[in-house]
Amino acid sequence: MKSLQFSVPANINTSIRIQEDMMNNFYPYFHRHNETQIMWIVKGHGTLVVEQNMLDFQAGDIFYLGANQAHVFKADFKKDEKHMVHAVSIFFEPEKKISGIFDLPEFEELKNFIADSGVGFHVASEVKEDLGRSIRELQRSKGINQMLNFIKILSDLMQSRHLHIPLSTGKNLPGSISDYDQRIMDAQDYIKKHFTEHTLTLADVATQACLTPQAFCRSFKKRTGVTYTQYLNDLRVHRACKLLTTSSISSISSIAFNSGFNSLTNFNRVFRMIMKFSPKDYLKYYKDTVTG
Repeated sequence: MKSLQFSVPANINTSIRIQEDMMNNFYPYFHRHNETQIMWIVKGHGTLVVEQNMLDFQAGDIFYLGANQAHVFKADFKKDEKHMVHAVSIFFEPEKKISGIFDLPEFEELKNFIADSGVGFHVASEVKEDLGRSIRELQRSKGINQMLNFIKILSDLMQSRHLHIPLSTGKNLPGSISDYDQRIMDAQDYIKKHFTEHTLTLADVATQACLTPQAFCRSFKKRTGVTYTQYLNDLRVHRACKLLTTSSISSISSIAFNSGFNSLTNFNRVFRMIMKFSPKDYLKYYKDTVTG
């Protein structure tokens, strides 16, 4: 499904743009923009589509959307509910006006956090209330104080990065990396290169980390929070989602095979477990949400 390239209105007097929207509905088109966006849902609930992923949102939720990450928010109104949404967004381009700040040695960790967060994330529930208050304070401030408040928001997001939920599969939010962790990350890179191959085995992956299969599984779960099988299935299912929504392949069995699954039965079972839909129902719901 193609996304529209959207241009965020520029403000020559500030390095960031703060936009508050109170309207009947969210911007209705599946779109992307060059700016990174932090969006706080003050009022409204519905479905967020980010690339091939779909998730529910409600009032109070905050999302970090990477530059050029295709997305659309679709509100879900009940019959007796007034049609009104309210959101506050922060738009910024780390490589442009404010790049000089991030080039300072003291901001290296924050610069790396932003660079590694291009997949976007759903801000953890533990911090979203405090972050909402910080966004309100950012709205009220001007000049130097506004920039200081903005940096504080980014810093708070960075400090709680291990709690956030990535919006795109196969990548973790940035964190400190030990030599031992690097072996697991090397194995992750290997999995991402070969997950569509039916001959990929646990032994192959463990070899990349210089570990036995048993030791690798323990270390992988500790490092990523999911098992190796869960991680592999997640990559394969989201590959299938991408093929379903963007390719000309119409056969479910062909999509399953091209995503790394040997069995259509197993593919349907794993797909439903992860996406909560059958492949056909997922495609219908996705199209209805993006184009409806």
